[in-house]
Amino acid sequence: MTTSGDSLLCPRCGSAHAAEHRFCGTCGAELHHDGASPPAAAEIDRLAGAPYVPEREPPAPRTIPSAPDPAYAGPRDDAFPYYIPTGRIIALTVLSSGLYIFYWMYATWRQYREHTGEIAFPVMHALALLVPIYQFFRLHAHMRVYQELMEQRGVPTTLSPARIVLIYFGVVLLGMVSFILPAEEPLTASQQAAYVALNVGQVTLLSWILWHAQTNINRFWQHRLGIRLGWMPLSFAEIAVVAVGLILGWGMLAIIMIDPSLLNVGVEVPDGTGAAP
Repeated sequence: MTTSGDSLLCPRCGSAHAAEHRFCGTCGAELHHDGASPPAAAEIDRLAGAPYVPEREPPAPRTIPSAPDPAYAGPRDDAFPYYIPTGRIIALTVLSSGLYIFYWMYATWRQYREHTGEIAFPVMHALALLVPIYQFFRLHAHMRVYQELMEQRGVPTTLSPARIVLIYFGVVLLGMVSFILPAEEPLTASQQAAYVALNVGQVTLLSWILWHAQTNINRFWQHRLGIRLGWMPLSFAEIAVVAVGLILGWGMLAIIMIDPSLLNVGVEVPDGTGAAP
């Protein structure tokens, strides 16, 4: 506090005031004659126009009804089960020898229908991957829809439908090459290596496609749903798809590598054995 003759100078704005004044007539600040600052000084300063940063109010605690529903399982029970961990995507794609893409198409298309309310048929959408040529258009539409949703909502995205379709074309091409290779005994070491390379190549490409797409889709759900986002539970149908892919994919590859003759359906009867005279 400074003085000027019989006047006091406001410590905030420097205006002169009489000694008996408690508040500055210019800015409204309290004039402390004893140099002490009362507890309410900060609030008075704020009301007088001092800079003020509002404190964020703590979130209201979530209340649980006194008579809870029997199905109530916890505070995240109402979360949307849309989040699919990318590690789970890769593991199931590898175990199913790539067959998991059918279930993934079904699950993510069902999520799209539930979120947007649009007319969609997840089962038919997934089975469309079995239709030659049309499968590329269906996959492109799947990725394009999510890309547009993210762009409309302002969510950063790296989805490129054209690039994903191009990589999926490589998956189909590797499958066509595997049908050309012989599957009869004896197989040479180079032929066995070719079978392994083709299967690993297909699974690697499919794993990248699903990992890349799901990473973007998870980001979209996190932006749209926030803390209400939950993990998609592991369903029986998902496990069944993985089991079938494990048998048809890696199981068939194991047979080809160990004993290709097990794939022969017919049984040849040696000459002179069991023939009628």
